[in-house]
Amino acid sequence: MRIIIGSPVLAVPRPWLYFHVEAVIVNAYEVLTKNIHLRHRCKTLHEVLQCDMGIELWLDSGGYQFLRHNIEPRIEKIAEVYNTFQDVKYYLSLDYPPSPLDDYDTARRKLERSFENFVKLRKLLDPEISDRLIPVLHYCRYRDLLFSFLHRYLDHEVPVLAVGALVPYILILRGVKGNSRREALIFLAQLRDILRDSGTKLHVLGLGSPVIVPILEIMGVDSTDSSTWRIKAAYGKVVLPGGGEVHVTSRNVNFGRRKATSGDIDLLYRFLRAKSFPLIDRFSEIYSNFEYRALVNCFVILHSRELPRSRTFLRLFNEISSIVNSGINVYQSGMMRLVRSER
Repeated sequence: MRIIIGSPVLAVPRPWLYFHVEAVIVNAYEVLTKNIHLRHRCKTLHEVLQCDMGIELWLDSGGYQFLRHNIEPRIEKIAEVYNTFQDVKYYLSLDYPPSPLDDYDTARRKLERSFENFVKLRKLLDPEISDRLIPVLHYCRYRDLLFSFLHRYLDHEVPVLAVGALVPYILILRGVKGNSRREALIFLAQLRDILRDSGTKLHVLGLGSPVIVPILEIMGVDSTDSSTWRIKAAYGKVVLPGGGEVHVTSRNVNFGRRKATSGDIDLLYRFLRAKSFPLIDRFSEIYSNFEYRALVNCFVILHSRELPRSRTFLRLFNEISSIVNSGINVYQSGMMRLVRSER
């Protein structure tokens, strides 16, 4: 399974300058707010990012960032950015994610608006790239809505379907019922089976954490992404193989207060050395250097396939692995047991 690294367009560090990175995703919010598409109109996005043409680039609409800053983006502006940088492999449509607290009608309106944006944006793109536009189907608790919009997207013969809004249900569990993690995984398992028959690839947005990647991989998800490598580093944290993060700086923290133990540091160091991290000789800089911590975190996210360190996620991995190894269809013959076991 491919893990795509999320990065601001102009920020440092740029991991691909230090070690192998297969794919990078950036967003149109930064491009538009900083006029990058106008200042670098004669360049490819690969040139702007200083990355080799062999690296696969994805361009997100930046919908989440626009909503967060209470900005209503014009879809014509998104199209302008996409048409400017045509060296991109895939473009993500402008989307409106439902909240876990949304009622049925509110969730339906947001999903409908996302679908309308996809249809409109596809028409605004140059013919050379219009078939590279990826729709985003946001997860919500209303299954009939999800599958209704799924089939509408598949009618457009899309190469990839991205699924978003899963983080609150799987990693954070904020504003959702207790069984949400397993129900979300059941949905992904069923979706994977449907898309396999259609030939459409499945990308899961924002679930590139080492604690969940082994589960997605064994389920057959094609790709996921993560931007947390920089965010964790900025808060003084390093990501551990198998999942979890610990603070390594002396700064005061208000959440996620677990400080690194000598065992954590030894685990991280041995992992990096075993995986041939090219900057291992600078390891002591994790305590003081943001850029170095970010590179370490990025490398761990890309390379960690260790079993989940969390007991909850390890149990999920073992249950799903047992089903897959038995040769039985994950959704139809096994995943429903996972719901019953949590109730």
